[in-house]
Amino acid sequence: MSSPKRLQPLTKDCATGYSFNTSDAIGFPRALPPVRKIGLGRRALAGLMPSAKGEGVARFESSLERDFFVLLEFNGDVERWDPQPIRLQVADAKRDYVPDVLVSFRSPESGGSASKVLYEIKYRDELRKNWTAYRARFRAAHRYARAQGWRFKIITEREIRAGGTLWNAKFLLPYLYDGIEDGERAVLLTTLRRLGVATPKTLLEACSTDAWERARLLTAFWHLVACRDVAADLRLRLTMDSEVWANA
Repeated sequence: MSSPKRLQPLTKDCATGYSFNTSDAIGFPRALPPVRKIGLGRRALAGLMPSAKGEGVARFESSLERDFFVLLEFNGDVERWDPQPIRLQVADAKRDYVPDVLVSFRSPESGGSASKVLYEIKYRDELRKNWTAYRARFRAAHRYARAQGWRFKIITEREIRAGGTLWNAKFLLPYLYDGIEDGERAVLLTTLRRLGVATPKTLLEACSTDAWERARLLTAFWHLVACRDVAADLRLRLTMDSEVWANA
């Protein structure tokens, strides 16, 4: 079904060009109790993010955590992610240490042997400023993860916000859970296989000469990209001129 808020012809003659809103809304309202409650953060954004890959609503305490959670939710190799999964005692520390998220992968990460990775999410300047204070807790997390057959990794904004992947994940996630009609899927994939490599614009123009029909098909097209039936280089920000092709 088309959504008038997402699909609007940009030109008076109804040529193929569309604006779209990069919404963060992902709707799976179920409760997930972490081992530590997150209050309002002094430095950064705190909030809730529903997830289909956990037990419900995940809590984040910074925009960087939220962005990483979006990537996990969109990553097809991620089977499950659980925020604040464990509490670790650290020698000579006033408080226990709770790593940010445990990620379960469908297959081992490239070059790795573990199917689960325990992540700590931090800004680089925060790591530099507080490395001495953090070092003991990170060592404790590394030892615990190794004992479980996992890995422990620290991830920063340099990895999370690199390239166009995050923008694409935020844009495509709402389409991932939209249903589309079998006829829409068939016409888009059949036409794309005939073309070989196309762009969203040329694909829609090959599917229909009617501008409003192309607008209707655009929602279905982004769903196919989100669920990987249509492939693109998701490291680059998607546009109507991005190269796309049908997955085998």
